[in-house]
Amino acid sequence: MKDKRCDIASAVAGIPNGASVMVSGFGSSGTPFSLIDELISQGQQDLTIIKNDANEDGVGLYKLVKTGQVKKLYATHIGLNTMVMKLAESGEMDVELIPQGIMAERIRCAGVGVAGFLSTIGLDIDYGKGKPTVEVDGEKYIFEKALGADFAIIRAEIADTFGNMRYNTAGINFAPLMAMAADITLVEAKKVVDAGGINPEDVHASGISVDYVSQITNFTREYNAIRR
Repeated sequence: MKDKRCDIASAVAGIPNGASVMVSGFGSSGTPFSLIDELISQGQQDLTIIKNDANEDGVGLYKLVKTGQVKKLYATHIGLNTMVMKLAESGEMDVELIPQGIMAERIRCAGVGVAGFLSTIGLDIDYGKGKPTVEVDGEKYIFEKALGADFAIIRAEIADTFGNMRYNTAGINFAPLMAMAADITLVEAKKVVDAGGINPEDVHASGISVDYVSQITNFTREYNAIRR
C-alpha cells in the first residue's frame, strides 16, 4: 500500500492562492489546528473556506480570517466568532450560511459524484431566495447544488500510512464527507501507524480518499477541550 506520509509544511505548500478548502471540525472537536497554522505561516491568499463553524474567538479559523487570507466562508454557525460576525454584517467578507443538514448533504453529493439534491427547506424564507427551483409532481423544490472543494484539511485521532482513519468521538463530524468531496485531502493525525495498524472494525474512513498524512508535532493549547 502506498505510504502517504508527508510533513505538514510540504503538504500545505501544495495549496495555491485562490483555492477552495474544506476544513473539518465543529468547535475544537476535529479541527485541524496544525494545518490551519501552517496555512497562516505560508500565507496563501483569497481562500474559499468551507467549515461547519468558524471556531471561537482567538483559535482555529478565527486566526486565518484575522490575517486576511479568507475571501469567502461557507458555514452553518458563526455565532462564537465575533470577528466573522462583524465582517459578515458589514459585507467586508462574503459569508454564506447554510443549514447544517443541507451543508452535509451538499458535501456528500460532491463526494459521490451527484450534481445535487432537492429540498423544501427554506422555500418561503430569505434562505431560499434566488436559489434554482424545480417542480416534481406538482410540488416545488429548491435544487441544492453539490459542494466540493480543491482541498480538504482534516484531523484524525489515528491514521495509518495509507490514510485509513479513526476519529475521536465527535471529532468525526464532517471529516469523512469532506475527504470524499475534495480533489486533494490532507490529514493531520495525533498518531500515525503502519498500514494495517488500525483494526479494520475501528476504521471510520478509508484512505482511498486521502493524499497526504502528517503527524501532529506541536500540540498547541487549541487541541485541549475548551472549558466554559
